[in-house]
Amino acid sequence: MYRGLLLSGVAGVGKTTISTAIGRTLGAAGKVTALVDTDALAQFGPALEGKPQVERRAFYDRMKCVNLSSVWTNYKAFGAHFIVVAGGIDSLTLREQYATSLTGCEVKLCRLVAPTATVRQRLHNREEGARTERLLATLTRQEAQFDAAAIEDFFVINDRSATEVAWEILVKAGWVDPLESGPTAPQVG
Repeated sequence: MYRGLLLSGVAGVGKTTISTAIGRTLGAAGKVTALVDTDALAQFGPALEGKPQVERRAFYDRMKCVNLSSVWTNYKAFGAHFIVVAGGIDSLTLREQYATSLTGCEVKLCRLVAPTATVRQRLHNREEGARTERLLATLTRQEAQFDAAAIEDFFVINDRSATEVAWEILVKAGWVDPLESGPTAPQVG
């Protein structure tokens, strides 16, 4: 059985960090896992200059899904049975497009959340200039959009170590037994 996890949330919530921790945890358990950050699937442009933002976003979302489908096919050919996809999936339509890209997978979506102050601090620490200001200015709207969409199978609060958050996600996804223990498995209460 192939399994896919869509790890979603607002910019700065920790999707990439947590997906890496999930990959390490699964790898340590001998589970061949592919990790994909959707931002890497659409490093392309400039495209659709002068077009409305909604049209540009749809173009890049479509590109990400088409590229994800190809990448997943290749990862499966090399033995992957698990894939973790980090990206801002904020609508049912987009969730369905991503799930369709993961041919043969049982797909779950986890929404990663964190306190707004934490997300703001992370954005200040990692971004520069106009991009920082744009992300900060739209953060409240993004959070509201994710809240309203409510497309996740479950959510996890990113307020502990990456390993602990990863373990909670894996347990909630049903990918590991909550009673398992090992060097990468924190105590789950």
